[in-house]
Amino acid sequence: MRVNLLIIFLLSALLSSCGATKDEEIESAIVSANQFLSNKRCNEALQVLDSVGPQMSNPDWLSTYSSAQACTADWNVVRFFETDLDLLDTASETAIIGSLAVFSQANMSSPTDAAYTGLRNAITTLLSAANVSPISYQARALALGTSVASRLAIQTLYMQLAQLGKFARYFGNANASGTKGLGTGANECYLTYNDADAQAIANSAGLGTCDTIPGDTGHPDLTGNRTRLCEGIVLFNNFLDIVSNVTLDPTGNNGNIGDLDGLSTNLAAACATLSGPPTNYDFGGTCTVKTQSICESNAGGNYTMAHLERYYAAFWEGLHQ
Repeated sequence: MRVNLLIIFLLSALLSSCGATKDEEIESAIVSANQFLSNKRCNEALQVLDSVGPQMSNPDWLSTYSSAQACTADWNVVRFFETDLDLLDTASETAIIGSLAVFSQANMSSPTDAAYTGLRNAITTLLSAANVSPISYQARALALGTSVASRLAIQTLYMQLAQLGKFARYFGNANASGTKGLGTGANECYLTYNDADAQAIANSAGLGTCDTIPGDTGHPDLTGNRTRLCEGIVLFNNFLDIVSNVTLDPTGNNGNIGDLDGLSTNLAAACATLSGPPTNYDFGGTCTVKTQSICESNAGGNYTMAHLERYYAAFWEGLHQ
């Protein structure tokens, strides 16, 4: 098999050297990359796709490149459908995140673990299709067409579910049942909250183990780290953006995935409610930001550490109990 793959790669190079058009080179690279991926040769797949340069408006290149990045995270689509997806619990909004934390592919040992970073990169590639900025499903649909944007969104969604599970299990210190704050770590909350409004949100809501603040502590790898805080916000907001814009088929192998349709509407309403009387909590732009760089740069002063803390108290803590 290794010899056959080598022949495919050499033929691709030969085709390039014999005056093939750019489109033919790209198509050849995609075919070769998929052959490498069939044998879990992730880096070779990335190399052959990189050889033709980024093709951010080519859905086949994007899909394959994202798959190669996810391959470095040991992402397994077959295992996702056979083992993990049936664990998704949509009985209530507060059951979803905890159920994702028990996925077999919700594993990560640190924020720099390839299991986390590889899947994050794969998701970012698909979200950035056509180099849209700021990122949104509607921007991708406008640039690539609704059919292509939806196809890429479904691929993104499956990986997002696993990534949300990783985030919840590691930073939320979930146990084997997915319950926050009862894992092998010491933290009861995602964050150690310093903002008074964030503390008030957590204390008033009875958020599982994170309900006595100050006092209850957060994960040291997340607390005060703007980049990672924004990663969790952008991950969740883009997940909501997809489930609110793409029709999810609840039949076949999709389990309870069709029941996610109403989640984004309910959470948008929750953000609006918390922002209004009588509490008037200010979330800045955190309820809608979907671009990492915008969140990290505190664009327009709308993503201060206080805003980030309030988002986590209301949503990551509120939905993971």
